[in-house]
Amino acid sequence: MTDHSDELPLDGFLRVNALLLPVATTPLLVPMSAIAEIVSDDISITPFEAKDERFYGWIRWRNQTLPLLSFEGLSGTTQLPFTAASHIVILNAIGDASKSSFYGLVLQGFPRRIDIANSGGTRPIEKQKDVPGVLYNAELGAELVRIPDFEFLEMLIAEAPAPNDG
Repeated sequence: MTDHSDELPLDGFLRVNALLLPVATTPLLVPMSAIAEIVSDDISITPFEAKDERFYGWIRWRNQTLPLLSFEGLSGTTQLPFTAASHIVILNAIGDASKSSFYGLVLQGFPRRIDIANSGGTRPIEKQKDVPGVLYNAELGAELVRIPDFEFLEMLIAEAPAPNDG
C-alpha cells in the first residue's frame, strides 16, 4: 500500500490526505493519491454477459472502458442498485490492473475528505483475512473504517472478462 499514500513528513509525524468512501458496509479509507476522479455525472453501465456480483459491469470514462466494482458484491453481500445518490470513484491502478491504468468502484454517497496528521490518527485494529478486498479494519477516531487491499482489487480487475466493445 505504500505506492498509494500521500505522505508528508511534518516534524517527525506523518500526514496522509485521504477520503472516506461510503459503501454499504463500513466506509473505506483510501489515500488521495489512489484516486483519479469522483464521477457524479450520469454514466451508463454495460453489464457483463455473465452475471458477476463483484462487478456492475463496464463504464466509459475519458475514452476508456473500465471495469466497475461492487464492494458489496465483493464482500459477499447483495449488490446495491445504482441510484441517483450513487457515485463512482475512479481509482489509479499500479499493480496487476495497470495495463488499463484505472478502474471504478460504486459509492453509496459522496466521499468525505480526511487529513490524518500524526502517527496516532488511524489505528489498525486487526488484519482482515475473511473479507475479500479488505486489508485492515481500523479506527479513525471513534469511527470504524476499512483499509482496502489494492493488490487484491487489482488482481480481480485483471481477471475481468474483456469488454464487448473492444
